[in-house]
Amino acid sequence: MKTLPPSVLLVDDERSTIVLMGAVLETQGFTVTLCHTAHEACCLLDSLEFDAVVTDVIFDGSSEGENVLARCREQQPGAVVVLMTGFPEVDAAVAAMKCGATDYLRKPVDGIVLAAMVHRALRERKLSASRGKLAFAEMVDIISGMVANTIERVDPYTAGHGERTRRYSRILGQKFNLEQATLERLELAAIAHDYGKIYLDDLGFLTKKGPLTPEEYREVQRHPELGARMLGDHPHLEKVCQYIAEHHEKWDGTGYPKQLHDEETSLPGRILGVVEVFDSLSTKRSYKDVWELPKTVRFFESQRNLAFAPELIDVFLELLEVHGEEWMQAPARDLEAAGVEMEN
Repeated sequence: MKTLPPSVLLVDDERSTIVLMGAVLETQGFTVTLCHTAHEACCLLDSLEFDAVVTDVIFDGSSEGENVLARCREQQPGAVVVLMTGFPEVDAAVAAMKCGATDYLRKPVDGIVLAAMVHRALRERKLSASRGKLAFAEMVDIISGMVANTIERVDPYTAGHGERTRRYSRILGQKFNLEQATLERLELAAIAHDYGKIYLDDLGFLTKKGPLTPEEYREVQRHPELGARMLGDHPHLEKVCQYIAEHHEKWDGTGYPKQLHDEETSLPGRILGVVEVFDSLSTKRSYKDVWELPKTVRFFESQRNLAFAPELIDVFLELLEVHGEEWMQAPARDLEAAGVEMEN
């Protein structure tokens, strides 16, 4: 049976704004109902069911968006609620979140970012509600969708990054004879390793035209722990979250977030760290070009016993002798398949 698209109630008194935003949400896989007053929204919540409600906070100078939130929590407690607010009303939005809103966005709101946020919240809610009930394969599908509808929508240049990292992690993990259950959890961690980036305070760095400032880099360093924490406490995800939290640690203790040394980081976490760096080097970004394979090999050789465990690097370099050229070209193929134009 065909699954119906998620339904969104979009509420704002700026008519031209929500017409445009509603059109964007529909292109991102939602069914959208528009309304222009808090009163109208409350009436709709009494009579129709919605998967998500996106509402402005301020209507004609008063915080009527809080009334929409309250009615939604009363009538449809399972719905996701996202608040939109202008900068002066951020405090009101944060206060409303404490009353049950899922998240908020500052105006002007990018429809693609909003769609990513709602997709993420709906999938997280499904994951949370399914505690102990989902098969592992179903969980992989949910989390894959969470990544595709969040980080890869906000930053199209990451298209395929999670799946490629998953594939390389599996191949390298098999070389170290990881048990099947451990291998599965490593693959899931590879898919979701960048998930925490969507929770950073400022997502602008994801598409920044140039290198990060020291302050921006410190902000980025929060993403492993954020991702591990925000995936939740599902019993099947304990090891997955551990590997995600570890994937930027380094063998010599200079990584982040905990500066773990040597085998203080798990073997799956170390494997994920190696292949994630490799795929990043092979991906073109606005501030760097794709590295050539010889330069990439020299880099990993230089980081043996520094960033990466020596035995891990030895095996990975053997894999690059066989698969290196193919793997270096994979990001460009995935970007082309996703319709992302490469910048010269």
